[in-house]
Amino acid sequence: MNTVSLRTRKRSRRGAAAVESAFVLFPVILLILGIMEYSRYVMMIQLVNNAAREGCRYAITHLVPVTIGSTTYGGTTTDVTNKINSYMAGQSLSGQTVTVFASNSLGTTNLGTWTDASPGESICVRITGNYVVTLTALLKLPSTISVTANAVMDVESP
Repeated sequence: MNTVSLRTRKRSRRGAAAVESAFVLFPVILLILGIMEYSRYVMMIQLVNNAAREGCRYAITHLVPVTIGSTTYGGTTTDVTNKINSYMAGQSLSGQTVTVFASNSLGTTNLGTWTDASPGESICVRITGNYVVTLTALLKLPSTISVTANAVMDVESP
């Protein structure tokens, strides 16, 4: 009789272990996925900030268009945008827009066309868009997070 009750106790304990595992496993998986999503968000913020800085650097060094052979380099916002897109290596924000303009030293005031900036003035590159959260349904987060990156650099010489 002792061995029969031991066997039934083990069998009923096996079911309890499965239920306990289900209760613990779900939050742990959500925690791991949340950490991965947050890491992806931080990576995207860094990528956008670095791309804005590289675009601004390109803009201040290519104020005056240069023609080599039959190809003209610099002097257009499209060239700056292409530089930013190539730096981002296929990653982008949803609804991403790139704005390049002459600005004050803080990048808060649009002073006009960036190609008209003279030495001592600043050029600002602003990238705006929305980061799309992958795990919205599981984590109950908003579907997008607004992201803005600014880079401001001074023009040194024409």
